[in-house]
Amino acid sequence: MNFDFSSLNFETIDSNINAYPDMYLNQSGVTFSKKVLEDLGYPAYVLCLLDAKAKVFAIHMCKSNEPKGFKFSKPRGEQKGVVTISSKNLLEPLRAATGEDWVPGKRYRVRGFWVADAKTMCFDLNEGVREDFRQNPANSDDK
Repeated sequence: MNFDFSSLNFETIDSNINAYPDMYLNQSGVTFSKKVLEDLGYPAYVLCLLDAKAKVFAIHMCKSNEPKGFKFSKPRGEQKGVVTISSKNLLEPLRAATGEDWVPGKRYRVRGFWVADAKTMCFDLNEGVREDFRQNPANSDDK
């Protein structure tokens, strides 16, 4: 294969931010991709909102003194990875809202959508995709 390298129009891929604002609901907590943090503006605290009947979860930035606020992100330059909230006060209502769809040992990826008027990231739990956890080759039976 011969390419004229100078004629190619490369764009740099940003490997530091996920392309999608995803939330992962798993056995030990709720994890938010860096794209969620980016879209929300790296808030230090958020309110976690749930409409259990509609199965819609949302996070909204708030002040540190807001009752029921969850500690969320460090400032942009200091936040190195994703954010995980391991509180059972968040995890249990989300599991209950997913109902019979919750299968222990699996994780669920839910794509978020930004509601600009409310400055809130929303996640429709009805749209969650069940995924297997990645296998660790060191612990695999396929040795």
